[in-house]
Order: sequence, then C-alpha cells, then structure tokens
Amino acid sequence: MIDTTVMDYGDYDVMMPPGTYCTGDFIRYVFAVPKDNMVGTNELDNALKLLEFRNDEELEQHTVKKDFMEMVTGPFEFRFLPVWSDREIAYSQSKGFLITNIVDKKVEIHTISSGMYTGIVENIAILDAETRTFVFELNEDNAEVQGFDKILKIIRFENDSLTIFAEHAAGIKTIAYTEPWFVYKNKIFIYNDNATKLEVFDENFKPLSHPLADAFNRNQVGFRCLQEIAIHPTLPFALIVEQGKWPTDKQLSKFDSLPPKERNIATDTLYNEAQRLTLYLFRWNEPDEKKRFIPLISVAGSIWNNYNPANSYSHLTFSPDGKWLVFRDGSMRGDYVNSSQNPVFVAVPIDEKLPYMLGKPIKLGNAMREDAIEPKSVTWTTKPTAFIMCDGLLIYRWNLDRYKQLSMQKVKMPPDAADPFK
Repeated sequence: MIDTTVMDYGDYDVMMPPGTYCTGDFIRYVFAVPKDNMVGTNELDNALKLLEFRNDEELEQHTVKKDFMEMVTGPFEFRFLPVWSDREIAYSQSKGFLITNIVDKKVEIHTISSGMYTGIVENIAILDAETRTFVFELNEDNAEVQGFDKILKIIRFENDSLTIFAEHAAGIKTIAYTEPWFVYKNKIFIYNDNATKLEVFDENFKPLSHPLADAFNRNQVGFRCLQEIAIHPTLPFALIVEQGKWPTDKQLSKFDSLPPKERNIATDTLYNEAQRLTLYLFRWNEPDEKKRFIPLISVAGSIWNNYNPANSYSHLTFSPDGKWLVFRDGSMRGDYVNSSQNPVFVAVPIDEKLPYMLGKPIKLGNAMREDAIEPKSVTWTTKPTAFIMCDGLLIYRWNLDRYKQLSMQKVKMPPDAADPFK
C-alpha cells in the first residue's frame, strides 16, 4: 500500500502522493463505469476495456468488446458521460455515438451528425436514463461570425435506432466564451448571456419554470457572466463561477485613437475584468434571499483565509456520492513553468452542516509528469471514492476515503514550512 502523507498547513492540507499506474501504452481517455473501483478506456488493443485498481501499483484489464470498429480510438473527438445505467456506458466519437452493454457485451453504433460539413458532438448529457434520452450539442460552422452556432438536439435510442425529438439554438461558441447549458432533474437549462438569465425547457424545448432558474434570475443584480456551474448530485445547491463579460469589438474600438501604450493599458483593463472570477454558493431553496447567493472566493478574499486560488480555478466536479468537490488550481505548480497546462487538483469535503457547505481544502499531489501537457481526462470511481486523472501515459488515483482514515495522522507543519505547490 502506498505510504500516504497528509500535511496540515493551517488553512489547507496537502495529501501526497497519489497511486500511480502505468498501462504499458499511450492512453488519453478514462471514464466512469457502473463498476466499483474501475474506470473504462477505449485506448488499448482496439478494444473497450474496464481497468480495475487491484492495489496501489497494479491494474487488471477486463476486455468488454474488441475490434467492433476499425478504429475504436484514433484522431476523433470523444465526449464521455458519467454513470447513468447499471449495465450500459455511452460516449460520442466525433459525429457518432456508441452505447455499450457491458454485461451482454453488445455495442450500438449510431450516427448523430452526417455529412462532411455538419458539426461534431461537442457536449452530451443524459436527460432521462430510463428512456435512454440524451441531449447533444453540435457546433455548426457559421461563416458570418467568428465562432460556431450551437445546436442542442434531443435524441432517444431504442431498438438499435434513434429518434430526434427536437432542436434548439443555444448561442455561439467562440474562443473567448460560450454560454453554458446543463441538465438537472430531467430538465434542460440554458444560460442566455445577453439577458443574464437561465432558461428552462422540457424534452421538446417547451419553456418551463423551475425554482433553480427562478431564484437565479431574481438574484442577478450585479451578476456579470456565467462561466461554470456545478450542481450537487443530492443537495439543493450549486457552485457558480462568475466572470466578466468579454469585451466587444465596439468597446475596444473606443480606444483606437489612443497612442499604443495608453491603448494597451485601457484594453488590458477590460480583459482583466473579463478574467476576474468569483465563486458563489447558490442555494435556490434558501428562504432568506441574503443567504441564497453568497460569494465564497474572489480577489477580495476567500472563505479559506490564506488559501485563495483567485482567478486560476476551473473544472468543478462533485463525486458521485456528493461528499467531495474537486477543482483545478492553475496558480500552483512550484518549479513547473506552465501552471495552466499542468494544474494542481484540489479536493474539498462537502458538509451540509457547515455554513457554506465546503470544508478544508486539500491540495492533491504530486500531479502529472513535469513534461505532461494538460490532463487528458478525469473521472471518479466508487467504493472507494477516488478521483482519477490520466496525463497521456500514467493514471493517477487519489483515494479520498483514505484521507478520512488518515485524518488523525496529519503532520502539523511549522509556520515557516515550505508548501511544495507555492
């Protein structure tokens, strides 16, 4: 068993190292499966496989289906779903969508976007697991703008065939920004940046009302722009990342007459505001409106005192059991030079008895090889609850159940102790 150490730095802990696993081959994608202590991958032996964590050093490979396509992996864009069935897994492959029954070892292959000039699947969510109904985001090329039109399609799969129920425009995706959308309680929520509102729809894109959207839309005074939202899997609260609105060409053109130096200073002010983040706790069922929408982290301060990721956090995700939050902190890499491409992961225990739900943060390390570029994929396992990350060659596993077991064995660090991630 790996010798895990937990170091107490006061406002946060550091838990290191993770379990590290080598598959013996290049691997980018790992994803959640309905099997305890396992993840899936489509990167090995032209097969769909389950990888079982036998201990802190070894993986056992279980082949579900091999050679069911000419290229099970390859130069495609993949999007993987969280666990939604106790027998099936599903993922998109550029313009296609695959549903695999891991018990019967049957693979369904569907075409979602046909034609050379049609968009690929950019995002996917489960709308109704019982009826196998999904929401697909396709980006259609728009030559008139610098970006892509986003189209949402509702598709149901049954008897090896698919039915498209409805389509709906969902804004434009650009390099700078795209309005987020998500599914919650079998409803589709789309953020409208122009109106700074959440819109709610059923599977036919008929407009609906919902307490989550109603509360958000009532509390938008001063709200700038929605970058990210993570909804807790069981409790009625979400974490919202707010950013500034990206400057328009019209706003930037106001400074065209200035000398280059002054113009750069003026435009940098707009860009800095767009990149300034605030993390909010959003409880839509909270009767006290003052406690419904609470800032937790901003440049002005943090609920964690001296630990403040400021403007460098992203990719918020809750564990399947709802007991943990993990996010990426790009402000810490020690000697690593590119913190945005090689971030540190931070885990936060969830406790509904706490005023703000979030416990003491734990920096997870060491993460990724020094020359690795971007986490290729992340996911979760159950029993134990573990956060999994793959960097292209290695798989890293942080057993967060072990943190609780080691909580009485923390090493209290002296005030002048050097944090390896500062």
